[in-house]
Amino acid sequence: MEFQIIVNPAGASGAARRMWKRLEPVIKDSGCGYALHCPTAERGITEICRELTSRGEQTAIILIGGDGTGNDAVNGITDFEKTAMGFIPCGTGNDLFRDMELPHRAEKLLSIMLDGCVKHCADIGFVKCEIGGETVTRRFNISTDIGFGAATCAYVNNSRIKALFNRLGIGRAVYLVEALNVCYTSKPVPVAVSCGGRTRLYRKCLSVIAMNHSHDGGGFRFCPDAKFDDGRLDLCIGNGLTKAGFLRMLPRAYLGRHMKLKGIYAERTERVILKSSEPMWIHTDGDVLGKTKYAEIGLIPEKLRMLF
Repeated sequence: MEFQIIVNPAGASGAARRMWKRLEPVIKDSGCGYALHCPTAERGITEICRELTSRGEQTAIILIGGDGTGNDAVNGITDFEKTAMGFIPCGTGNDLFRDMELPHRAEKLLSIMLDGCVKHCADIGFVKCEIGGETVTRRFNISTDIGFGAATCAYVNNSRIKALFNRLGIGRAVYLVEALNVCYTSKPVPVAVSCGGRTRLYRKCLSVIAMNHSHDGGGFRFCPDAKFDDGRLDLCIGNGLTKAGFLRMLPRAYLGRHMKLKGIYAERTERVILKSSEPMWIHTDGDVLGKTKYAEIGLIPEKLRMLF
């Protein structure tokens, strides 16, 4: 069986490239065939996956990178029925990996994938929003968020300390640093949340997070009961939180023990529409799309067939 290996040489401050050097002997020793693909500015991960999955044949892809790599890939796949995807986490957040009870040693994880068998079928989310007068549609594996989480991702993506923290092996800490930064600079706005046949107005909304997996933002469990294969999205809505209340909530959210706190609301739904009075940051799997006042979020009919 031949595997399509996608490695971003510059991913995670070079960690993805170093990881591939570790793993290449493993796949060679297995006797499996493989083709290596390295994205460029002209031909990114999305374009590579689109090309590989448009040939009308069974395709096994193994990604080496972070959650953004997985997001780019799921937005490029054209034939989910004939595509199986593997993933070696090598990024800042690695949230796609956290709730699947997989081995942490990359060599062992790769060995599990090399039998070519599909182990899980995961839901795939989508968001449709209006940004700058244009309609943007994007798929996601883990989560999408308007407000606090997306603003944090915007800060992280432009953080001067991100590369340093990755080199030191504490990449997740950058999310906490920038989350505190957002806490002191963001302003809650009214947001109407429509799901389950009803609409609720949250007048001092800090964020609305829709999650497919239970971890987000480098390990935070904003929706601790989210399941990636249950056909539902879990929502966590922060409304009316003071800065002091937010600071009390944040460490509990890392442990998933914040859901009963005042100002935290939960929903479980297949589809939700969000309308805010002011533009708010929005992201998919940490990929910041921009600011929007409207977003439709749901699940696509197809499933992501996983090699792990």
